[in-house]
Amino acid sequence: MQLSTATKIRARDLGWSEETIARIEASPLRDATVANITMMRIPEERMRGFLDLAEKDPERIPNLTFNFIRTRSERGVRAQPSERGLLLKDINIGTYGQVPDRWPYENDTPRGSHPSPDNYAPGSYYIYDKAEVWAEGVDELYEDAIRDRWIPATDLDWTNGLSELPAEIERAVCQLATLYSGHGLVEQKIIAKWLEPISYGFHDVKLFLGTQIYDAGHKVEALRKRALANGGGLGQAPLGALYRAWYGALKFTEMITALDVVYKSYELTLFESYADFAKTEVERTLFGNMARDSRRHLEYGKRHLLWYIQHHPRGRENARFWLGRAEAALSIELRYSHPEREALALLFAGDVERIQAGIERLRKLREKQLMDYIGLLGEVGIDRLPDVSRHLMEVAEDPLAV
Repeated sequence: MQLSTATKIRARDLGWSEETIARIEASPLRDATVANITMMRIPEERMRGFLDLAEKDPERIPNLTFNFIRTRSERGVRAQPSERGLLLKDINIGTYGQVPDRWPYENDTPRGSHPSPDNYAPGSYYIYDKAEVWAEGVDELYEDAIRDRWIPATDLDWTNGLSELPAEIERAVCQLATLYSGHGLVEQKIIAKWLEPISYGFHDVKLFLGTQIYDAGHKVEALRKRALANGGGLGQAPLGALYRAWYGALKFTEMITALDVVYKSYELTLFESYADFAKTEVERTLFGNMARDSRRHLEYGKRHLLWYIQHHPRGRENARFWLGRAEAALSIELRYSHPEREALALLFAGDVERIQAGIERLRKLREKQLMDYIGLLGEVGIDRLPDVSRHLMEVAEDPLAV
């Protein structure tokens, strides 16, 4: 076998002697294999050891190609950990941190690598445009989710954190737990449905969405446990009108707008109001933890919507249409879900005799939910107040309106 001129130059540059080069040419090794070994910067004495193996086993060892060493990927990268450890943003450096506006591969090629031309099987992806999924800082939101993880079985004091409650209050707590546990189940399923079609090049988004699926799962777990831990039990199922905007979404951004912008804004305001309706330490800790998770989901939804309207040619027009659909579905849930509003009014009141005060506090909550939502959209440059669903306005004025 005659080594190519390029391979000989690389070998001599490594300090390999002419004797070793001649021995290689007399061996069963191929030029391509030797060229790849030179690219590994192997010293001469180690190359001689490999030659010994090739000469002893000429049927198998020469079949090794070491083609993996030939890559178009950037080499010599050294990511430096931050004070919080080696984060995703710390490794999103050089070409590895460059996310193209359109992902070019249909298969499972990770960002920063390149596909094998001999083994390219298209996958099930169909979301290739960055504008459809991206959010600035989504890698940091993922790290926050990992850091903020909590365990319902042990982070809630099930032994000492519960106390005996009046029957109607216990049932109201359990009704609220039932409703939001149901929302969590659907949230988990909807996001999981959209996870597969997102191209592998947007792995930061896929990683974050994985944490939201997990968050929705332990929302279900924790709320079901609360419903069954203190003598209450599960109540009536959610109305489900809310889910129409989630299930009916034809685009990923439409689903995220409905779930992580419109709904999560209302959910977060409610969860952050736990001090007004929580009756035991378990509820205070539970709703506080869920509020922290919801705040992160809402942040992704807000950042993605901002990215979408800035980078999609019809971003603002599409967003306006999707917001309208999502608000309509949410308003139906708020107006016709009697179990939620009555349970909340009772919890705000503290007992049936003061239910009128509970209704007034519910009105203030609905008003705050609406204004928080309007303010959130204002942060991304959308003046929603003139166009917001009139039914959401009506509910903010009268929480018992139908």
